[in-house]
Amino acid sequence: MEEKTKGYYFGTEIDRKWWKRYKADSMFARGNGEFWMDEQGIHFRKFLTKKPLLVSWKEMRGAELGKWHAGRWGGGRPVMKIDFERNGNKLCAGFSISKAWDQMEAFVRDLNANIQKASR
Repeated sequence: MEEKTKGYYFGTEIDRKWWKRYKADSMFARGNGEFWMDEQGIHFRKFLTKKPLLVSWKEMRGAELGKWHAGRWGGGRPVMKIDFERNGNKLCAGFSISKAWDQMEAFVRDLNANIQKASR
């Protein structure tokens, strides 16, 4: 999926605790933007910013869906939660890129398959 799709970034939690937000690497501010994947990993560029967020395949540990992330409710939409490690921290970034649960479930399955390939 090198094509960009619109989405929302909920923020990044430390140790899966909604009140502990990761602030480095431009990951503190929530917002709307564009999501895409490539050989490096996943990218999200918030609107009105130049530098996209990047989570590399090697950093990722897994992905799942939920309804909440970082203290915010997804409004009934699926919230994709991506677990990763960076600088000794266990982190979890949350994104919403589609309203359809079945579409997001398929996307998360594909994402987890790519994560498994990268960890070999």
